[in-house]
Amino acid sequence: MIGREPREIWQDSLEDGQRRLARSAPVLAATGLLGGFHVTLGLLALVVSTGALTAVMPETTAHVLGSLTFGIGFVFVTVGRSELFTENFLIPVAAALKGHCAKSSVARLWAITFVLNLVGIALFVSLASIPGVLERDALQAAGNLADTLAERDLPAAAASAVLAGAVITTFTWLAEAAESDLTRVFIALGIGFVLLAPSTNHSVVGFGEILFGIVADTTSADWIDLLRNTAIALVGNVAGGVILVAFVRGVQAGAE
Repeated sequence: MIGREPREIWQDSLEDGQRRLARSAPVLAATGLLGGFHVTLGLLALVVSTGALTAVMPETTAHVLGSLTFGIGFVFVTVGRSELFTENFLIPVAAALKGHCAKSSVARLWAITFVLNLVGIALFVSLASIPGVLERDALQAAGNLADTLAERDLPAAAASAVLAGAVITTFTWLAEAAESDLTRVFIALGIGFVLLAPSTNHSVVGFGEILFGIVADTTSADWIDLLRNTAIALVGNVAGGVILVAFVRGVQAGAE
C-alpha cells in the first residue's frame, strides 16, 4: 500500500486531538480568529479572480476557474496552524470516541472555534467591503456567491452541507496522513477547489460568502438568509463530517 496505514493515521489523530482539547480558551479563541482571517484571504482571492475573469468569459466558467484560488486560504490555515471549526470533526472526535477526553471538551472546542471563526470573517470581510478597497467586479462576484447559497431550498442546502462536511473532514484526514508541508499545500489547494467550485454549503465559508455580499450590497440575500443558511450548514456539516467520514475512518482503522 502506498503511504501510511489508516491505523497509524488514526493513532496520530488521537494524539493530536488530545493536544487540541488541552488548550486554554484564549489559545482556542486566537486560533479560531486567525482561521477566520485566513479563510477570508481565500475568499478575497476567489472574488478578485472570478470578478476579473467574468469580464472575458461566462460567469459560470469564471467561477469554476476562480475557485482554483480559494485553496490559498486553506494553505494559510494548514501551514500557519490556525483552525476552522469544521477541521475538528475528526481529530478531537477520535480522541473522544476512544475515551481519551470528555465529550464536553469537544463541545467547548467546537463552540469557541466556531464563534471566533465567524468573528474573524466578519471583521475582515467588513474591511474588504469598504468602498475603494476592491474593484466593483470583485464585490459583484461576492454577491453572486451569496445568491447561489441563499437561493437554495432546504433539501438542496442540507444535502450540500452534508457534502461540504464530508469534504472538509476528508481534508483533515489527508492532511494528517501527509508526511510533508509541501504535500499538505497541494491537498489544501485541491480541497479548496472541490469545496468552492460546486459552491458547497460550508458553515464558516458560506457565512463569509453571504456576509460579503450583504455588506457589499451586491446580493439579494438578507440577514435572515445568512442565519438560515448558517444553521442548515452547521447541522449538515456535522452530519457529513462526523458520520460519513470520521466514524467510517474509525471503523477502517479499528479493523486493521
